[in-house]
Amino acid sequence: MAVEPLPEPLRPAGSGPAWRLRYLSTSWNGHPTVASGTITLPAGTPPAGGWQLVSFGPGFNGTPDRCAASQAGTPPFIRPLSEALLRAGYAVAVTDYEGIGTPGESSVVHGPAEAYAMVDIVRAARRLAPVSRRWAAAGYSLGGHAALWTGSLADGYAPSLRHVGTIAIAPTTQWGLQFAAAGNPAAPVNPAVPYQGRTLPVTHPGGFRAADWFTPAGLDLVDLAGHVCIEQMAAALTGLTMADVFTDPSAAMGEFTALFDPHEVPVRRYPRPVRLAHGTADQLPAVLTEITAGQLAAAGTDVIYTPVSGADHFTVAAAIAPQVVQWLEELFRRP
Repeated sequence: MAVEPLPEPLRPAGSGPAWRLRYLSTSWNGHPTVASGTITLPAGTPPAGGWQLVSFGPGFNGTPDRCAASQAGTPPFIRPLSEALLRAGYAVAVTDYEGIGTPGESSVVHGPAEAYAMVDIVRAARRLAPVSRRWAAAGYSLGGHAALWTGSLADGYAPSLRHVGTIAIAPTTQWGLQFAAAGNPAAPVNPAVPYQGRTLPVTHPGGFRAADWFTPAGLDLVDLAGHVCIEQMAAALTGLTMADVFTDPSAAMGEFTALFDPHEVPVRRYPRPVRLAHGTADQLPAVLTEITAGQLAAAGTDVIYTPVSGADHFTVAAAIAPQVVQWLEELFRRP
């Protein structure tokens, strides 16, 4: 494990000691890998037994190393949530995910690898700081997807830790429904799509070639995805449609659906409670999270879904922060 102090500009307001680190995790292929991230403690003296910890999955910011949360910092719209967690007395660990901030191409979206990175940073935190065995998984957007996979796998992957529950804010779920809507040739291009042209060949070697699906202009964007973060990608996509990027958008989205299907959020009875929130004005439709909540409830999971009235994808984290703190208090009180 390699550790250095987290630079002051990247620290949330009111934080205590904070570090940027590299730690050992498990790759999408089951082999050992190195991930990076940050660990931030509250200010003050730790309680007996150590700080209770929240492993937080950040939203997707791009796959180049400079886009990693440990390099780029917490986005302004997430900072109110991070600061609320620290004020409430929780240590916060934030993974960058495999291949973002470390050598190699990223594997996201890959549910198990995302979960492994979120769990293993908890182990790293316990080696570095006075942190309790009791911890919760939380995440936003892609991190919500990662947190839900973590809630499904945590007990089996890290039985020596005590996972208490999962909170997912505006999670990316129901990939099949998302891709079906994106198959319209006139639809705008989601800024994450060019990055998928880079990550799918990693997790499906020999099974996916970007050149089979992307137009020449689309391949230029796949190349650009190796150099820029999501904000710059969104600017590059202004005015482009799926027909500009894919030779056959409907067929391409059918292929994406098949490849992403194994990484849909596991629908089963989760061993710990799940709490979901989604803004009603989010461009990523809240109905997707409603569907996921219904599926998990039908499978026997203790799940609560909270719609956040008027919030969009960039305001929901701050709006739901007080509720997240309340949920955490309830989860950590459970035996």
